[in-house]
Amino acid sequence: MPALSCPIASRFIDTREDALSYYAHKLAGDHAITVRGVALVVRFNVEEIHLFTDERSPCPPADVTARAGASGEVRCFSRERARALDRILPILQAPAVAHDAKMQKGVKLFGPADPAARRLCVIVAPGREAHVYFVRTAYDVSPKDFAAARGSGRAAPWPPK
Repeated sequence: MPALSCPIASRFIDTREDALSYYAHKLAGDHAITVRGVALVVRFNVEEIHLFTDERSPCPPADVTARAGASGEVRCFSRERARALDRILPILQAPAVAHDAKMQKGVKLFGPADPAARRLCVIVAPGREAHVYFVRTAYDVSPKDFAAARGSGRAAPWPPK
């Protein structure tokens, strides 16, 4: 069986198939990182699709992406989100801002502003094992939405104590 092709970097992702291949080869599974001297494991679930999809509707048929497993959640491939995949691990290692997320014990980690003042927000949640965090989603935040999040959210320690 021939090997699946995989873009060398997320900025080269153009299709749903590129994103699925890239995610499977480069992110799915555990990644050991160190944050301010604390060793953590960030886990990207194999079946996760939120990192490179959105809830657009209607969704072009070629972009429909179904989550494997019991949930069967269906979302729409997002080239913008997919091309941001390489920014996730650096943000986890050195976020510009950390706030409590809506999910219990979850943390919103914001990266630095890009030239348009947008930021990538990465949501993580603790696993059952100590120092293990699941990467749940990541999405761009406008300057206005970032200001609102900073004003309404509580600062959170990262890494958590």
